[in-house]
Amino acid sequence: RLRSRSVGAKRSLAVREFALGAEALERFVRQEPLRRVHECCFGVLALESEPVDPRL
Repeated sequence: RLRSRSVGAKRSLAVREFALGAEALERFVRQEPLRRVHECCFGVLALESEPVDPRL
């Protein structure tokens, strides 16, 4: 049933958001400049603003 709903796009967005969040945490822990941490944070926000079918 789930395969017929084609949730691949939503899953792909979720994986990219997770990866960017993990990268932001790694940069923060390595004490990189906050501007480098915020690059990842803004990337997550940009991905979250992309329209996704809410029924998925």
